[in-house]
Amino acid sequence: MNLGAMGTSGFTVWMTGMSGSGKSTLAQGLANRLRRLGKVVDVLDGAEVEQMLGIGGAATKDERNVEARKLAWVCKLVTRGGGIIIQSAIESPYREARDDARRQIGRFAEVFIECPTETLIQRDRSGRYKRALAGELKTLPGITEPYEPPTHAEVMVDTSKHGVDEAVEHILGQLVAQRLLDPEVAAMKGRPKVMARAPSPKPPKPEKKILKMPERKPAKPEKAKRAAPARKPAAARTARAERPRMAAGGKRKR
Repeated sequence: MNLGAMGTSGFTVWMTGMSGSGKSTLAQGLANRLRRLGKVVDVLDGAEVEQMLGIGGAATKDERNVEARKLAWVCKLVTRGGGIIIQSAIESPYREARDDARRQIGRFAEVFIECPTETLIQRDRSGRYKRALAGELKTLPGITEPYEPPTHAEVMVDTSKHGVDEAVEHILGQLVAQRLLDPEVAAMKGRPKVMARAPSPKPPKPEKKILKMPERKPAKPEKAKRAAPARKPAAARTARAERPRMAAGGKRKR
């Protein structure tokens, strides 16, 4: 299978520099910057990469070159598949290993992270420089073995003079100059905006039915009751009763 035909937009950024120069920090910063531009980026760094690829334990020049070839092979596959990969897992102190990676990969940018040795010793938090200077560590490039700076790196950054954000923007600009990155994409400050779909109209809410109680008919007025005849006063009845009745056929006494 011809991986080269799968994509032409991918490229490799190969970080090189002495231990503590800022390779891992700049690799993550550059990866985050590219991701904000909508790019998919992988970073070869950390203990997981060392464990899966069996790197990090080299003690000689040949062993270091073998480690560099392993990383170059992974970068070649990702790049030819159209992806972006940043390698910062090893110091890769020898030019021949980096030049070999350049030939294998094709779309390749070597970034030389420069920093004076005195500054690296002052920054040293891991104690590697202290141990190397004391003779306890035999595998620290630049102290116990040579470190060969690149002679034709695409990008050079001095981390003793420039901060992370400034260095990342400088690397980004050089990727554009090398025609590895579209200038229109690099000019954007954030992720490209994606046209959102027009919201679909919501169905009208069903009208709430209000139950109306049947109207009550007005009550018919009650018929007026007939008034009972007024009774005569009791005094009149008494007077009538006291009148002497005449005997039939008799005369009233005078």
